[in-house]
Amino acid sequence: MVSATFMHLNAAKQARIRAALNQEFSTYPVADAQVARIVASAGIARGAFYKYFTDLTDAYRYLFGSAMQTIHAGLHVATAGGFDAANYLANTRQFLVGVQVSPYRALMVMHFKANEAVLPARPTPPTPDAAAWAAEVLCHQTIKDVLLAPDTATVRLDQLAAALQILENRGPVNVSRD
Repeated sequence: MVSATFMHLNAAKQARIRAALNQEFSTYPVADAQVARIVASAGIARGAFYKYFTDLTDAYRYLFGSAMQTIHAGLHVATAGGFDAANYLANTRQFLVGVQVSPYRALMVMHFKANEAVLPARPTPPTPDAAAWAAEVLCHQTIKDVLLAPDTATVRLDQLAAALQILENRGPVNVSRD
């Protein structure tokens, strides 16, 4: 977990370190990343790196979390009122645009190519609405597929739109929480 020491750095220094982390983790899988390149790029001492992060994996987790916050910032959260296929599709499209215009595009691609296992596996929270759960799974898979094969974006998004429409037409399907 990123240290309080890092969080108390001035914004410019934090940004410089994030940029160095982004460069390293966008270019190399975590297994091949080097603290030496990060500290040289950030202009900090090796010891400072270890004051801020436990290790490279910790630094990666921090950077990935920052990237996800930045990219998710503009997404519209659905309000109560039932399943909305158009909202899921719009958020998926918006997320993909957000990745494309963010400084984290290469990081996200490297994440799916080589670093997905670095983050702890977390199950999605159970939900009584099976359609909402299925939509989230489909949207995340579409994002991964488009980032790994950008030339398939149109067909992947059309496929997602069709699947979401099927889910919406079926209506809510509640599951028990036994």
